[in-house]
Amino acid sequence: MANTSTRKNPSERWALPASQERSRATRARLLEAAESVFAEKGYDGAKISDIAQEAGCSVGAVYFRFKDKSALFSAIAESFTEDARSGLAALLQGTGDDAETTVRNFVGAAAANFRRHRGLFRAIVERGLDNPQAMKTIFGFREELAAALETALHGARETSLPVRVMTQMVYGFLIAGVLNKEAPTRITDAKAIDELANACVAYLERAR
Repeated sequence: MANTSTRKNPSERWALPASQERSRATRARLLEAAESVFAEKGYDGAKISDIAQEAGCSVGAVYFRFKDKSALFSAIAESFTEDARSGLAALLQGTGDDAETTVRNFVGAAAANFRRHRGLFRAIVERGLDNPQAMKTIFGFREELAAALETALHGARETSLPVRVMTQMVYGFLIAGVLNKEAPTRITDAKAIDELANACVAYLERAR
C-alpha cells in the first residue's frame, strides 16, 4: 500500500510543487477562488486578475504557481475527483441490500457536490471540450462512480443501461440547475432533490 504521507496532491501536476505549509495553503486558496470566479463569471469571463483578487493575492502569485487559467481548471478537476473518490466508499457503505437507500445516497451526494463545486461544473460545460485532460478526468470518474453504484445495487461489474440512464438523469438535472438561473427547480431546493431521488428509484424499479 502506498504511503499516503508521500502521495502527490493531484493539483501538483498543474502547479509549482508546494513544499511549505504556507505555499500549500496559498495554492488551495487559489483553487477555491478560481471556482468561485468561474461560478460567477464563467470560464471565459474569468480573468486571472479576478482570481487573484478573490484569493487576496497578486497576479504574480497566481502565475508563480499555475502556468495559466487552463492549468487552474485542470487542477480543480483533479482535486475534485480525488476528494469525491475518497468519499465514494463511505457513500455506498451501510446500505446493505437496500437499493432505495443506495440510490438516495447517490443522488444526495451528487447534488451536494454540484452545489459545492458549481464553478467547476459551469467551466466544464462552457469550456471543457477545449480541455481534454479535465474532461477525461471528470468523465472517467463518472464512469467509475456508475460502476460502483452498479456493484452496490446488483453486485455486477459491468454497468447496466438502466444505471447509466439513471446517472445521466441526475447529472442532466444538476447541470441544468448550475447553468440556468431560470430553471424551474434549484439544486439548493431539498424538496426538488428528493423528487429527483424518487424519480430515480421509480425508474430503476420499473427497469428490473
